[in-house]
Amino acid sequence: MKRQVQVSLWRALAGGVLFLAALGCATEPSFDRKGSRPADLVIVNASILTSDVGQPYADSLAVTGERITYVGPRRGVADFVGPGTEVINGRGRLVTPGFVDNHCHALWIGGMSFLQPPELFALDTQDDILAWVKDRARKNPDLPLIGGIGWRMNRLPNGPRREILDAALPDRPVMLMSYSGQAGWLNSKAIELMEKRNPQAFERLAPVRDPQTGACTGECKHYHVINFYDYFTPEEMSGRVEEGIMAAMKATLDEALSYGVTTMHDVQIYPQFIPLILKFRDRGGLDKVRVRCAYFVGHERLADETQLRKDLLAWKELRAKESGPHLVLGESLKFYIDGTVDNRTALLRKPYSDDPSTHGKADWSQEEFDRVIGIADSLGLQCCTHACGDEGAHRVINAYERALRANGARDARHSVEHCEMPPPEDWPRMARLGIIASMQPQHFYGDDMVQRGLGNERLQQWMPWRSLHEAGVHVSFGTDWAAGPFNPAYGLLIAALRMNYKGTRDWAPGEALPVEDSIRIWTLGSARNLFMEKEIGSLAPGKYADLVIFNTDLRKMPTLWFLLTHKVDLGTLDDFVDMTMVGGRKVYEKGKPDA
Repeated sequence: MKRQVQVSLWRALAGGVLFLAALGCATEPSFDRKGSRPADLVIVNASILTSDVGQPYADSLAVTGERITYVGPRRGVADFVGPGTEVINGRGRLVTPGFVDNHCHALWIGGMSFLQPPELFALDTQDDILAWVKDRARKNPDLPLIGGIGWRMNRLPNGPRREILDAALPDRPVMLMSYSGQAGWLNSKAIELMEKRNPQAFERLAPVRDPQTGACTGECKHYHVINFYDYFTPEEMSGRVEEGIMAAMKATLDEALSYGVTTMHDVQIYPQFIPLILKFRDRGGLDKVRVRCAYFVGHERLADETQLRKDLLAWKELRAKESGPHLVLGESLKFYIDGTVDNRTALLRKPYSDDPSTHGKADWSQEEFDRVIGIADSLGLQCCTHACGDEGAHRVINAYERALRANGARDARHSVEHCEMPPPEDWPRMARLGIIASMQPQHFYGDDMVQRGLGNERLQQWMPWRSLHEAGVHVSFGTDWAAGPFNPAYGLLIAALRMNYKGTRDWAPGEALPVEDSIRIWTLGSARNLFMEKEIGSLAPGKYADLVIFNTDLRKMPTLWFLLTHKVDLGTLDDFVDMTMVGGRKVYEKGKPDA
């Protein structure tokens, strides 16, 4: 949901000056339209940031069909202007490659937002959440569950207890995911249904149990592996629900396009969901975007290595059978080594600062993880592993190194997802082995749970973007939507300022990155993360014409002028894109309902 950008008097005055200045170049650029290589579209008078190291800046480009045919100065673009060429006057606006989100959940959680909308992020109190649950149930009497995403542990005075939700809604399953995706909050009806229908899957969510009765308290520690297909019948997930899931996927992708995100890596896809993805694609649902999917492999899969190999080979076969320019299957896998700091499940070398009794818990032992990564790597699949703690990252890097040594060195591009605390002594190994630090700057904003859990000393080593880059580690950026807003502008601003939830810059400010550097990381860097850098990620002749025209220069966001003239809050940076293009097609235009 978008909010209007808040404009101060300062900005109103500055805007008037900019408007008057723009009048001088408001007329249509003049060409004789006799170019020998007429393109379909030409952009001139723009400030183009190409993300191409060979030609980082330009003011004009041409697009023919799906691809870019020229990037450079205006004097060279005239040869691409013919009688039918559409000419766009950039008027000095910023143009960038389409943003490539290295880690998000656009299809899975995007679709499931029909069942669990991400509306709890905006709710500040427990009472607000309970009121929302009641209202959601009243408005949707036929849904199989009442779900939502975005609650925070520090908003619940007594923690996520089942009886609290029971008081609000006792007769229908309530299943709520935390803002980080790691913790779950269930009512008694949901617990009863899940334990009865699929007790094995329920245990994988790590339900917290009362030490006296053994009953689930309502909290789950590993709710990130929730799969509604494990608990609800095909009939319950068909009809209106299936149509709602596909409509929700479309809405999520359209929102991403409105922020300039053109390619997404959905890093957690379940096998039961693949047929619906293909159905959605066949209906044209992916025609405007590019999505790459990673197949989720849980710890329980190692119990039957023969079946695991068969399933991974079947996944790999989808690369040839079902993949194309707009959907890529069969290349990447998703694993978890640990959880997140907010519910104390990230695996740390030293105990949590506010709880010396725990340093988190690994999803796999080192030996188990070595085995599963060895299998995946031997099949030529890319491994993408969630690792938020320093010990978690260390174990992941160990497993990648052992697999590449055993199976033979290759351009595997295995990644450490989030990579929030990679031990400095492991950075040279990451660089040497080509391990990618797949990071999401928006998470740096943090909260009091992060600060209390890690303590000041560890926060000085948290998310070392600049240090990793300077150590030769390949860094890529994304959002982890829905655990963060889809709009890259927030992450770019946070990366440039290292501003945290307190409004201070006291967590390793030297790790900040200029906006231009972050844009390159978020475009070409993330394209490389996805093995797509030959087709997208930079504006260069021969590549797909995936690009964004902004009405606000993102490079000015960290400046004092911008901060004085803009209210920076969730939703206030959401109106910065005038046009998004994918493969030469306008897929979003500001003010138009459906490009």
